[in-house]
Amino acid sequence: MAAETFETILQSIQKKQFSPFYIFYGEEEFFIDRLSAAMEESVLAESEKAFNQNILYGKDITSSQLIETCRRLPMMAERQLVLIREAQSFQFRKEEDEAPLLSYLKHPTPSTVLVFAFKHGNPDKRKSFYKELIAKSVSFESKKLYENQVGSWVKKYVTQHGFGITEDAVELLVEFTGNDLSTVSNELSKIFISKPAKSTLSYEDIEQSVGMLKEFSVFELNNALGSKQVAKAFRIANYFKSNPKSAPLVMMLGTLHGFFVKVFICSNNRGMQDADLARILKVSPFFVKDYRTASQHYSPQKLAQIFQTLAEFDLRSKGVDSTNNMGEGEMIRELIYRIIQ
Repeated sequence: MAAETFETILQSIQKKQFSPFYIFYGEEEFFIDRLSAAMEESVLAESEKAFNQNILYGKDITSSQLIETCRRLPMMAERQLVLIREAQSFQFRKEEDEAPLLSYLKHPTPSTVLVFAFKHGNPDKRKSFYKELIAKSVSFESKKLYENQVGSWVKKYVTQHGFGITEDAVELLVEFTGNDLSTVSNELSKIFISKPAKSTLSYEDIEQSVGMLKEFSVFELNNALGSKQVAKAFRIANYFKSNPKSAPLVMMLGTLHGFFVKVFICSNNRGMQDADLARILKVSPFFVKDYRTASQHYSPQKLAQIFQTLAEFDLRSKGVDSTNNMGEGEMIRELIYRIIQ
């Protein structure tokens, strides 16, 4: 089957128009989570779930267990759901494990809806099973939105939930969340609960909801580093050290790398108009000024050093440096010091 859009797949699920196989994968977990949740909500009635809803995890199952589950007949229901979460961890123990799965793809149990939901990983398309699965499945590759696409997505998402939102509120929300749609939806959900139906979300609503999170976020760290606000940068670092789950080092390194790539591009295109630069950076023109400011504080030579530092800390975060015995909090402080010195 051909790959479909998020909207068309979601609509068909909600209309209870099911296919035997689904595979959801890619970088943006929001869409994968939403489609998986729609499956749990729609395939079975609440009274049917106890015996017919099978939520499995890739790392915990074998090929034979998966086939055995899929071959079962539903109990007092029209169908059963077999949903494989974190499917990137599902492995073939032996090469011959693929053959029974390929056989099942050719002759599936009509009453079984089988869903593979990947998380932070993609199917190995070199494997015959995944090639065949994608060919026979309703498949969806969930791609990250560029930052300049998030604003339009926010407006559509808010409208779908029966609210409006002002332009400056959209800009503030995107400034805080970047292109992390899970964070966007979580923040909006909190506001929806407190607002009357059909009302318009304002800048103040977003500011109040973001609160402490905005002050101590990776994106606010970018702003502090970009404007060389040393005290603020280390205040944020201290917050991350005390609250390690708020900014894992691996995630922070990716965000910082993306930020300084944009600063580098600005540094090499100082005479370009904001609108043209925004298209190259794939951000709203509203944010171009922040990258221009940062490019005035960091020379091309310093930016080259920063990229080397980020690469070094990426290896250290993965345990490559056996002499490194720092915790993540201390590593973050050292990283910020190396960037800003």
